[in-house]
Amino acid sequence: MAPKIDLDTLMEVLPYQRKRGKWKSLQLDWNKEWERFDAKNLFKFDLADIPEDKLKAARERKESILDGNHAALSVLTRLVDGLCGYPITPSTPIAEDFAKAASQGQKNLFGTELMYFQPSDELSAIAAVEAMACQGGRYVDNTSSQGLVLKTKNLYSVAGKRLPAIMTVMAREVNKGSLSIHCGHNDFYGVRNTGWAQLVSENNQELHDLLPIAFKTAELRQVMLPFMVIGDGFIKSHALENIKLLSDDFLKYFVGPPNRLYQPDFEQRYLTGTFTDTDLTMEGQVAQDLAYRFVRRGVTAAMNVMNQILGTNLKVVECYRTEDAEMVVVVLGSAAGVLKDVVDYYRDVQGLKIGVVRPILFNPPCYEEIAYGVRNAKVITVIERTGMVHNQLLLADLQVALQLSQRAYREGKDEHKLYARDIMPTLLHGVYGLGSKDFNKYDAAAVVENMRACLESSRDDFIRDFYSGVEGPYTLKPAPLPDYKDRELSLTFIGIGAEGVKTALETAAVIYAEESCNGQRYIESGARYGAARKGAPVFMNLRISASPIRNASELTEHDVLAFFNEKFLSGEILRDYVGGLNQNGLLVINSSRAVDEILETFPAEMRQRIADKNIKVIAVDATHAALKHLKKNLPGAVMLGLINKETGIFTPEAFEERFTSIMKEKLGAKKGFEIIDSNVALLREGVEKASPDPIEGICSFAAVSESQQSSAAFAPEDFSQAPGAAGLPVVMTEKDEMGTIKPVNLMNDFQGTFSQEMVKPILEGKKVPWDKFIPVVPSGTSQYKDVSFIGTQLPIWDADKCIACGMCAASCPDSALHSTVTDKPIPEGAASYFKVFKKSPKGIPWQRFALNINAVVDRCKGCGVCAQVCPVDAFKMVDKTQITEADFFPEKYHSLDNTYDAAQYVDRMPLNHQVLFVFSKLYPGKHTLCPGCGEGTINLLTFYALESLRNSPKGIETFYQGLKVLSDKNRRAIEHMIDRGFTIYNINATGCNEVSELVNPFNARIYQAGHYGFGTASAAALGSKFALDQAYANGFNDVLTKIIVFAGDGAIYDIGNGPFNYALGENFDITWVIYNNEGYMNTGAQKSGATRFGCDRSTSPIGSRFAGKTTLHRRIVSQATAISHVYSAKLTVDNPFYAIKILKEAIAYCGPSVVEFFSYCSQGQQSHDYAGPLVSRMMNEARNWQIQVRRPFQKLDISANPEPDQIFPTKGKSFKKGVKREPATFHDVVGMLGQFRRHILSQEEDVIPELIEVNEMVSLFRWIRNQCLAGYRDAMPTEEEVERIITERYRY
Repeated sequence: MAPKIDLDTLMEVLPYQRKRGKWKSLQLDWNKEWERFDAKNLFKFDLADIPEDKLKAARERKESILDGNHAALSVLTRLVDGLCGYPITPSTPIAEDFAKAASQGQKNLFGTELMYFQPSDELSAIAAVEAMACQGGRYVDNTSSQGLVLKTKNLYSVAGKRLPAIMTVMAREVNKGSLSIHCGHNDFYGVRNTGWAQLVSENNQELHDLLPIAFKTAELRQVMLPFMVIGDGFIKSHALENIKLLSDDFLKYFVGPPNRLYQPDFEQRYLTGTFTDTDLTMEGQVAQDLAYRFVRRGVTAAMNVMNQILGTNLKVVECYRTEDAEMVVVVLGSAAGVLKDVVDYYRDVQGLKIGVVRPILFNPPCYEEIAYGVRNAKVITVIERTGMVHNQLLLADLQVALQLSQRAYREGKDEHKLYARDIMPTLLHGVYGLGSKDFNKYDAAAVVENMRACLESSRDDFIRDFYSGVEGPYTLKPAPLPDYKDRELSLTFIGIGAEGVKTALETAAVIYAEESCNGQRYIESGARYGAARKGAPVFMNLRISASPIRNASELTEHDVLAFFNEKFLSGEILRDYVGGLNQNGLLVINSSRAVDEILETFPAEMRQRIADKNIKVIAVDATHAALKHLKKNLPGAVMLGLINKETGIFTPEAFEERFTSIMKEKLGAKKGFEIIDSNVALLREGVEKASPDPIEGICSFAAVSESQQSSAAFAPEDFSQAPGAAGLPVVMTEKDEMGTIKPVNLMNDFQGTFSQEMVKPILEGKKVPWDKFIPVVPSGTSQYKDVSFIGTQLPIWDADKCIACGMCAASCPDSALHSTVTDKPIPEGAASYFKVFKKSPKGIPWQRFALNINAVVDRCKGCGVCAQVCPVDAFKMVDKTQITEADFFPEKYHSLDNTYDAAQYVDRMPLNHQVLFVFSKLYPGKHTLCPGCGEGTINLLTFYALESLRNSPKGIETFYQGLKVLSDKNRRAIEHMIDRGFTIYNINATGCNEVSELVNPFNARIYQAGHYGFGTASAAALGSKFALDQAYANGFNDVLTKIIVFAGDGAIYDIGNGPFNYALGENFDITWVIYNNEGYMNTGAQKSGATRFGCDRSTSPIGSRFAGKTTLHRRIVSQATAISHVYSAKLTVDNPFYAIKILKEAIAYCGPSVVEFFSYCSQGQQSHDYAGPLVSRMMNEARNWQIQVRRPFQKLDISANPEPDQIFPTKGKSFKKGVKREPATFHDVVGMLGQFRRHILSQEEDVIPELIEVNEMVSLFRWIRNQCLAGYRDAMPTEEEVERIITERYRY
């Protein structure tokens, strides 16, 4: 019944689109990109294909000393586009130093300037990363503990959207009744089922090397899933170790530039994160599941390639000395190091057949490789750093692996026999290391002895389920290790955080890691301290060795023990630490007292032990020296000078040279060279306090015992393959391709493909096969749908009455009114269907002009809003049973329509005609919002404003004319958008609108859009803006993008309020459009923070004790107005063209803007479908919804309210011409809305209902305050005066 308009064709003829054709962005060859991320390239890799010079450059690895955080950072700053991370211990240094690199303008290896963003919280961080990754590019997050758990909701959606994001996790205990900042595995265990792959490192070198494996695998087109790369918090995150840095050449070759297959071009517009109903939800997840299954093979192939290029020995599962092992310990992370040391001892000294299995790819589990590692085991112990019996995931993986090995024995093929077994072993399980509880070599020995007892059938001597590191029942007592030879020199510093203990030890670590006459030295530092470091004890450990160090536990014996603060020389510390000094050890005490005086305070047995072990005790007043030189109690340099001279590791001169170099690097630029000279003077004082000759034998740490080989002597097993194999043999199959993503950029006709593969089968009543399912949806697909079955009546238009004001088109929530505009002669039979203008409307250069308006039958839901708002009654609602064909525009005259030509001049038309003649036809409608829904109207008003502004961007300059300071500040962005316009990206929070308009397969949007959850829309907006601006800066987008966020009062007032408020303060060009229907309407009309006192909601019902909601409502616009640089407005839909004008201003502003609408909901507020504009106007006249605008740094504007200088208006305003009426009161509003009716009925008749009194009090105070802010009033009335005003208003 209306001419057919092709949405894409109409958009192409608009002024903005014609202008945009001038500008070209950097075009990628998508077919080459597609091939670059094909996993088959890994499986057919041939080392000989790399030229010799490139291979040599790739293999160059610079030596460095880094902690775990900086081992990760070294890779991240070279590979990624940006990091969005919230600082949380112990992963904070990654965020801090990435931010520092970004602030200095550092670029990654591919020329992209690094971008860092800190959001309001951890959930916002992952939501922002999700939004960034949806725009293409390479983005990462970092976190720990509670932060990781807080992200859980959006972890699922990141995986579900197939985004190859990477997250570094420094594993830490989750708060379970007490807060710990130290290591535990509960955090990444708790999110294992979210769809992220998980790589767990043992040490910092492995963490460093696993990151490129994660990037490489995640970005394969057959995978496209997110990865976590995990290290043990504090134990490794803050421990210095020797690192061989990956070269830039290797990272460029192996990982390469980011995967941009998801990068939008805003030509083929599509939606991500759409709503799927029962028919398509499962279909959308099968491909993800198949991709997830391929991850293990992809990681194995990537490791195989990296091992060949660099000579590394990465494994998906490390099987250490398991070839004949009758006993095997299965463990994750850093504890494997001490276990391997102890395993070497038991094999080499005691002849036990024992090994260690350590999964590196923890998720998805590598069952076959685990089975291979335990193939000969008779007793297996699984130890886990998590204390929840229902969360023993490593034990569960082992049990599945054993089942597979039995099946391989019974029915497996030849390749399965590698891990086949017939008899099941005995399984033991232990919990260790919670909150970084130390797991040392004696604890590891206890685990072995427990297994030995089980193997030897000493049932009374072993515990099946045990705890390690604590005392009490079911615990293993530490076991002795006779003739065990430590391979390192051990130093321990004890003091308080404010005394520079950590800095001193780490300085020593860096110095001692350098080459000396004894060759390369390996170091490893460790720390133990709590959250309150100032004043609390800090224990710093340092191992120095001639061979690689694996043991990450605290030192149990010490060659050097230094007390920076003598107050700790008592009790347990004295017993354990001084008592743990080795033979010929060194004890250094910072004290003004003499050695004899100090020793007199020790127990007699401790003095005897010191004498028996020939321990050298030195007291030095390092604090006095520090105060003299530095004016601070930082005695570290004195202690270091003395200790180095006593141990003789370096000559004093060599140590000073290295010490000075470090001081210059760390302090020179910041604090000047005077501070360096002071520290060197302190170092020399320490040297002077030392003995002339080093302690004999203390520096013999390079020695190896005859019975124990070097820690580097044994490599992990190669799964019966060639050396360097990362796992069991893997090949690609046809099934592996079935999880491959379907990027829009590789489809020549995305709209057509989607229509054929998705829409057509559904319209024909067929099911969509999962392998044909397309998760992203092209815009405007609801055009294929029919919603004519919803309404019972249709509007019939009267050409003779119409004045072409456009109120009908602007108010229709379904864009269901089509205007036929023509400059052609009107055939005689068609004359009654047209309003013929005497002259063409302004801006249209036609000789003649005629207009027809018809309801689009398959869009219209019969709400009657058009008839309600038409000022001349040009529409009447007619029951469908009474309608004839003659009531509508005949199809034979459809060819008269000339909309495409008129659209070229839309920028010259007045606003109402822009909407009526052109913009209302851009939107397909046919969404599933209820008839008369306010959200549908608010969406369309926003879209009309967007199109009006970008097709006539001079409006941006016009807006800024009154804001000179802001105009100058934003000049570049303003000029850019005036010259080129802008693209549009919509973000929807979960709600009625999202589940009704952003639907797969039928959506009612025409712009690029995404859904990122309920409370995370604001964080996603920031992430999108960052990524899109970065893409523009790097030439991947040709114009800047405006971000529009649609959210309801639940998503903004309540669950998303924190991120929303934070985003406003960040001052980015984002516009929030808020539907406030004063309740959670999508889920059945529950109360929200915007729900009024006394309102009957399903979670604040009317009962015998309480009459509805018992608390007052809030207004989010007040929160926005309190921030001076935010554009804030509060509007209604009853004056749509004023609303569009203000929306244009808000969008024109190159900063944060908030526009809050009263959003009518016929179902939740319980009234007529047509009543939205009427109720909105009544709320405004009653001063219970006040229109206001606050432009940045200007006073409040309330001029759009009726009679803004009065407390209440004296007359109302009808939609109909010539009709006069009294102004509405809140009582009138209450009478129209069923949500209040039960409250009124519960009140006595002769008093003002409490509902009226309380809400009038709140609203009237707010109105009078606004009058003050707007300059209409000088002072606020008292509470009594307001009460009197209300009493008088309702006297009768």
